[in-house]
Amino acid sequence: MSKPIDWRDYVDKAGDFELASYLYTVILSLMKTSLDMGTMLSSDSARLRAYKEQIKSNFKGQWLEIAQALESFDIIVPCGCSTDDYCRICRGSRYRLNAALAPDEIREIALALSDTDDPELARKLQDGLDLAMRQVGRQ
Repeated sequence: MSKPIDWRDYVDKAGDFELASYLYTVILSLMKTSLDMGTMLSSDSARLRAYKEQIKSNFKGQWLEIAQALESFDIIVPCGCSTDDYCRICRGSRYRLNAALAPDEIREIALALSDTDDPELARKLQDGLDLAMRQVGRQ
């Protein structure tokens, strides 16, 4: 049985949750458990090797599918690290949480868009946000 994965270990010093690293680690843990189960079920080395290759391929392929979906919604962004080496920043996932989703950024946006006693200020803030989003191609 593998050791439980604590999501709190994936919160960095700035308080940002490294979602990609966390999900990647969880998927790898599930993969390792599947590999261990296969080892217990087969004594045929050729079948065991084929089983392990299939499990690794399937789990890593599924991670890429999840990562691409999260990337398409700008939740995560590519880390930019080399795929040949283990990266301590992304912990091998090759992705990082989009900086726009950092807790500080979300709090600032929520504060700016929260109810205000001044409807004119709220309209100006919304207009400014709309303009900024158009400028970065998100609307």
